Amino acid sequence: MRIFIIWTFYFLLAELILSAVQFLLKKKKFKAGIRIVLIVAKFLLALAFAALPMAGPVWLRPVQPLMMALYAAVIMDVFADIIYSLICLLRKKERRFSIFKSLSLVLGVLFFVYGTVNMQLVMPNYHTYSSDKLTSSHKIIFASDIHVGSAQPFSVLEKELKAMLDEKPECIILGGDITDDYTTKEEMEQTFELFGNCGVPVYYLYGNHDRQKHAEYANGMQYTAEELEQTIEKSGIIVLKDEYADIAPDLLLLGREDMSEDNERAKAEALANPAPEKYLIVADHQPFEFKENMATGTDLQLSGHTHAGQLFPLCSLYSVIGYSYGDFQDGDVLMNVSAGACGWRVPFRTEKHCYFDVINLEPKK
Repeated sequence: MRIFIIWTFYFLLAELILSAVQFLLKKKKFKAGIRIVLIVAKFLLALAFAALPMAGPVWLRPVQPLMMALYAAVIMDVFADIIYSLICLLRKKERRFSIFKSLSLVLGVLFFVYGTVNMQLVMPNYHTYSSDKLTSSHKIIFASDIHVGSAQPFSVLEKELKAMLDEKPECIILGGDITDDYTTKEEMEQTFELFGNCGVPVYYLYGNHDRQKHAEYANGMQYTAEELEQTIEKSGIIVLKDEYADIAPDLLLLGREDMSEDNERAKAEALANPAPEKYLIVADHQPFEFKENMATGTDLQLSGHTHAGQLFPLCSLYSVIGYSYGDFQDGDVLMNVSAGACGWRVPFRTEKHCYFDVINLEPKK
């Protein structure tokens, strides 16, 4: 409950700041051309408020919640401005500040409710891939970016795991950023105890947040990297750091160390495939070395990290500069970039839904 109260406070503060600025400008008469420029400028400002929390420098973290709240308020103000300007143009009436501001507030509140609810609903996302290397059918769960304690209550994770097990998978692959800089030690221990007792094999690879490398910008380090790994292994979960694991007679898994661990991560070409006749899944938290990982003989890469942008319209923006979300193919090699089972920092998501991925593998007919 606390996280929702804090997020609501930030959103109300953002609306207050926006309203104060608008009140100061309300008596100014802007020509149509200038108003269009102002609308574009507001949209770019909202985009900056969205992008900087997601990909900006770590020293911005104390103000990131307010920036994300300003994003929510400003981007809906842009849509309100467009709608109300068109209404005034068609009806040939003067703009009234009170009506425009009411429309902006209504859209802002609706956007706030949608994004907050969207962060709390985690759904299965189904994929089917086939290969002549496969001799039998397989069902695997890939879950990444859960960010325990950051943007979802623990009760959401419990429901999510139940939904995963209802799919009756052979195993679960935890694809990194299961915890983050805001996760307490108790939350971390509860999480891996939950997965460790789920009744199916669980494989784990690190993301860029799990080890709390930037905890000084959050609540301070709650556990060490050693304590994290000991807890995971004690729960019976198999940790893979540039290591292979046999899932089935025709199925092999390579779990990569995260890209953020430059000194620990092996070169893909150094990871000799011990069984090239088997279908090889490479699980790599970040998707950016898709082509490099092909040196291992990859058939399918599973990645997360991007949250599909989390905040509209970042998914489209990120897709221009790299792998953001969905299926990608290079020759015969496939990669699926998951939208992730949660978001980061605040309980607010306006891009794709929160997903865990159900991977169905079938022999090629």
